[in-house]
Amino acid sequence: MFSYSVLTVLLFSVSVMATRVVEGSQPVLQKTVEALFKDRSQMIHPGSCKLIRPSPRQVKMCSREASLTSILAKAQAQAIQACEEAFFYDRWNCSLVFNRKEKKSIFNKIYRETAFIHALTAASITHAVARGCASGDLTRCSCQGNFRKNASEWMRNGCGDDFKYGKRITRNFLDFKHAGIDQIAEILKQDVVIGINSIGEQMKEVCKCHGFSGSCTTKTCWKRLGPFNSAMGVLKKHYHHAVKKKLLNYTTKRAIAPKIRRKMNIDKNNLMYLQKTPNLCVSTRGRVCRDRDNCATLCCARGYLTTKKSVSSRCRCKMVNCCIVKCDTCVKDVDVYTCK
Repeated sequence: MFSYSVLTVLLFSVSVMATRVVEGSQPVLQKTVEALFKDRSQMIHPGSCKLIRPSPRQVKMCSREASLTSILAKAQAQAIQACEEAFFYDRWNCSLVFNRKEKKSIFNKIYRETAFIHALTAASITHAVARGCASGDLTRCSCQGNFRKNASEWMRNGCGDDFKYGKRITRNFLDFKHAGIDQIAEILKQDVVIGINSIGEQMKEVCKCHGFSGSCTTKTCWKRLGPFNSAMGVLKKHYHHAVKKKLLNYTTKRAIAPKIRRKMNIDKNNLMYLQKTPNLCVSTRGRVCRDRDNCATLCCARGYLTTKKSVSSRCRCKMVNCCIVKCDTCVKDVDVYTCK
């Protein structure tokens, strides 16, 4: 007979092996998001998708649609740019590490920032694909629900963004269906859904009138997405209102029963994360503030330095010879605030 201690060791080993098996079957979503947001160089990886080291499913998708690689590159660039612009004066400025000295990666655990990046990446892919359908860059999709109104009749016309196709491609590319049913998978899938839905909320009807002398006897309408920065406002609100969740059983956080969604009380309206963000104050030294009020938050009560900087701008513009605009160049000194 096995002793109690031996049996305990065996049960623990089985638990660890089960955890590793589940972890090994779940990496596509996390690895894809990390690769797209992490690789800010011009390095090209091998494979059909080029920007990442793709899974078999991703290779197949990129092989079917040759332009998908360029769409992914656009999604990557717009996500990083929008993030850096939106958080330029925040303590976290979309850096990949929280502390430059310790170099703790935001992808080591699921912090508030990690959850946000999953939502941001999903949103950007959805937006880029939907726009690619309308522009004709993608050949396997078409315009979404366009119509023309003349009296009481509606007729198709124009070309709108295909949000539904963008949503489907994003979920398939991130291998959403096979991401898993454990606690971590449920949280990351929820963050991806928040990102996709933030793009759908930006869909608006755009119309153009047709008729004699500027009248609107006939109206052509289509559905269009707003610029990606408009969705960033929604995503940043989700970032600030993200909800921290607690794992039900930390030792078996991956090998967990399918009923986990109900037990964790998944909130479909909020981003979710697991770990508290480390102290970001060390990383703000030398950062530039927007103004004195912003310095009070960004500099973490360490104070700031004020310097002068000369800024050139166009001024006193005049119309010359009907169609030529001439301007002077004005130089003024502005205050620059830098955290100590």
